[in-house]
Amino acid sequence: MNSRKFTFLWSVFLVSLILTSCNTAPKKLTIGMIPVKDATEMEKEFEPIRLYLEEQLGIPIEMDATDSYISLIEGMKNETIDIGWYGAFSYIAAESEMELTPLIVQQRKDTGIYYNSLIITLKDSGIHTIEELEDKRFAFVDTGSTSGFVLPYALLKSRNIAYETFLGEIVYAGSHDQVLANILHNEVDAGAISSVQYSNLIEKGIVNEEDMTVIWKSENIPGSPFVARSELDKEIQESFSKAMLALHTNEPDALNSYDNTIEKYIEVDIKYYNPIRNIATILGKEYMYKYFLKGQ
Repeated sequence: MNSRKFTFLWSVFLVSLILTSCNTAPKKLTIGMIPVKDATEMEKEFEPIRLYLEEQLGIPIEMDATDSYISLIEGMKNETIDIGWYGAFSYIAAESEMELTPLIVQQRKDTGIYYNSLIITLKDSGIHTIEELEDKRFAFVDTGSTSGFVLPYALLKSRNIAYETFLGEIVYAGSHDQVLANILHNEVDAGAISSVQYSNLIEKGIVNEEDMTVIWKSENIPGSPFVARSELDKEIQESFSKAMLALHTNEPDALNSYDNTIEKYIEVDIKYYNPIRNIATILGKEYMYKYFLKGQ
């Protein structure tokens, strides 16, 4: 091979290498999150962790509190979001749409990696059982919410109840906090909510536990994982995981201000989510597209 041809091929190789590097190693990292509460509040609470991650990773970090579960999936499919914080079911739904790599999950002080779906109502509502929800106004979070829709939907389906005709007015509140607000403002009679958000709202004094009734509690649900687009630069994935795994040691105040129920982050074992995969299989692809992915 003559030197001119070798030089040309070597140049092509270098250009290809540079382009590949540009595609996988972003100049900034965008972290998207499912809407568990008001977006502004979520961004404010995550800010100390965002600053910590910028320092640890050495690149700008942006946090995107998405307006829906589908927005998070679409953002990662379109590569405008690099790492997503999903609910258990939304993670399983998302991995049916793209290649994902689960990274870490929160371990809580009292409940470990697990939480529950709750159906709650005001104590004086007169509602004490699932059957008494018939024709009542009801608030779900979002059709992509594990605790705020999927588990209650599966519960009703297991009892051969079609929720669309069984319930009265149905509201999709958009966040767990808003489900409780709708109940407290008498806009609905009952609603589905995450046990984590419910406990946080009680602790903040937004609601008095004695004024509420939990009429149903699900089996344990594995916690919400941080998940990366698989094609994202591996070093960035590893650096993000390493930083978050050490957060409770390096920046305990940042972790506490974000969520004081979290003890630390641990590496994800994909086996945690097998029960959710089983539920997804039972509900079927039609459910996934009709109620979660909107047929996209």
